[in-house]
Amino acid sequence: MENRDYITQLNPTNQLDKLRIYAEEHQVPIMDKVALELVKQTMRIHHAESVLEIGTAIAYSSMHFASIHDHMHVTTIERNEEMYHQAVKNVTNFGYDDQLRLIFKDAAEAFEQVNDREYDILFIDAAKAQSKKFFEFYSPLVRKGGLIITDNILYHDFVGNIEIVRNRNIKQMVRKIEKYNDWLKEQPGYTTNFIDLGDGMSISIKEI
Repeated sequence: MENRDYITQLNPTNQLDKLRIYAEEHQVPIMDKVALELVKQTMRIHHAESVLEIGTAIAYSSMHFASIHDHMHVTTIERNEEMYHQAVKNVTNFGYDDQLRLIFKDAAEAFEQVNDREYDILFIDAAKAQSKKFFEFYSPLVRKGGLIITDNILYHDFVGNIEIVRNRNIKQMVRKIEKYNDWLKEQPGYTTNFIDLGDGMSISIKEI
């Protein structure tokens, strides 16, 4: 999955967004552009300086987070080896080595490598069936008043419309996401808003 030559040919203007072309060509799931801009603006409003991201892929979103300001530090975890190596190349090519820490590990096993600091934002964009586990596992690392953002909580608009789903595996996934969303609503110490933008996201404010 070599793309160094591809990157160097890009127009310097808005280079990060040109990675969308690469993602589409290689079927790499990345954030909806409008939803990404909302998350970045939310981070600005909350004066975030540290982000823990679960699910790096090609580092598209994590580099966008780092681009908010020079003091932003992003720790991002990826378990897919091919994606991880591609992310490392992209981070170097775009000049974000000083702001991003990439961890090659399953997120269920990476706690000891990332618990060296407190985070302003926890961004969950990994295996949808594991969102609850990641929330519980990593929320202690988020400061009081910090945010936990979960992407893709509508799962291509199937959540809330499960009757249109015919595939059994997808239906099971939708039920798990619906269960997670219901669980979020009831979490003590958190106020959660659900946003119908892109594939949907939840933003939980940690109040304790």
